[in-house]
Amino acid sequence: MLFKNLNRNTGLERSEVLEKDLEWFRQQGHAIPEPSTPGVSYAHYLEELSEKDPQAFICQFYNTYFAHSAGGGLLLRKVAEKILDKKELEFYKWDGDLSLRLQNVRDKLNKVAENWTREEKNHCLEETEKLFKFSGAILRLIFS
Repeated sequence: MLFKNLNRNTGLERSEVLEKDLEWFRQQGHAIPEPSTPGVSYAHYLEELSEKDPQAFICQFYNTYFAHSAGGGLLLRKVAEKILDKKELEFYKWDGDLSLRLQNVRDKLNKVAENWTREEKNHCLEETEKLFKFSGAILRLIFS
């Protein structure tokens, strides 16, 4: 599989640190809900894309990682100031230089896509609309 190792050992892996943050919220007395339909649907969609549609998967991967690492960190700092008593969540802590890690991933993605046809590149770009649809559904759930 072309993308099997794309997100391994990049320094961008987030599941372990996300679990630490969830545990911190549990310790603060918050209930952690079970995964709901929007998140489960998106996870299944990503699994399917990773196996059957490389251009669409790369779009999802690229946008998600760069959004969470750049824009997400800025948003989190504001949220932390307002409601988390300035607690810095583990999800937004990075080992080493984040910009170097992101550049490494960007270089890998560009290498994968460099031989794509114009049609394949356009397909990748068109996937962005679906990304926002899935992300929007998850955000609406969070804010409801």
